[in-house]
Amino acid sequence: MFSQLNKIFVHCRLPKKELEILKKNFLLKIHHSKNIVLNEDEFFIKAKGFNGIISQGNVINKNFIKANKNSLKAISNVGVGYDNIDIDAATKSGVAVFNTPNLMNGAVADLTLGLILSVVRKICLGNKFVKDRKWKGNSWDLFWGESLQSEKIGIIGLGNIGKEVALRARSFGLEVFYHNRNILNNSTEKKYKVKYLNFDDLISRCKFIVLLLPLTKESKHLFTKKEFKKMRKDSYIINMARGKIIKETDLVDALKKNQIAGAALDVFENEPKVEKKLLTLNNVVLMPHAGSATVIARTKMMQLACNNLKNFFLKGTLDNLVNKGFK
Repeated sequence: MFSQLNKIFVHCRLPKKELEILKKNFLLKIHHSKNIVLNEDEFFIKAKGFNGIISQGNVINKNFIKANKNSLKAISNVGVGYDNIDIDAATKSGVAVFNTPNLMNGAVADLTLGLILSVVRKICLGNKFVKDRKWKGNSWDLFWGESLQSEKIGIIGLGNIGKEVALRARSFGLEVFYHNRNILNNSTEKKYKVKYLNFDDLISRCKFIVLLLPLTKESKHLFTKKEFKKMRKDSYIINMARGKIIKETDLVDALKKNQIAGAALDVFENEPKVEKKLLTLNNVVLMPHAGSATVIARTKMMQLACNNLKNFFLKGTLDNLVNKGFK
């Protein structure tokens, strides 16, 4: 256990109860800003010299960890993914890294199906059409979309969120396939009514391709011109994972050449910057990395992030530890 006077840098919106608990046990520095993620230089300056950090998505790289090796003891990341943190550098420097798993599964799954419906049923286009007062009456071909019934959906990365997507997809009458590094056991496949396909078969056979895998060296630019050419011409790609899994310029090219039918993206290669040409395409629906953005999910995530750090410093516990090699 550590001293109760550890200094904690907080860059996220905390629930009142958790904030009061932290104030009683630590010296807090709460940085208020409109943006969830600070640029690297600003974060380097603002978060320097603290024993613990609670933040959502800020880049915590090798240089930052090395510069703070004499003070930094723990990082609590608000979110499941932690590719924004140099885990190897943290482990080597004796810094514990925590995440907040299994609290956003339903929220992300809900938005996944919402985005699929939005792009295939042209919901965003129809909404704008009505609000722009262009609707003068019904016509036979006004905003014809596509049905989900009896189509194939392929989930790349069938983890906890993917399983929730599978359950929802089945209720729409979709046949669910998946691709993982490790094939699920028979009982799990039967429970979620999913079938395994290798990568090439999945992207060539399924109408809807949903990305829910973590960003790694292997998954960066997993989708480029080569993969889009293999997909069905009537297919849609839905990215709920990390933006860098898709090479955006190649996606734009595939969309403009009608190699695929459309896309729905909650994440972007260089967010918050978005490839400009994506903004001009009517067969694309975009969201600002809001997969977990429900009141319940975000509140629970921030509560757990606080508890992870509090329990580490006050009790020495390692619940939700990411870097298993930490000592």
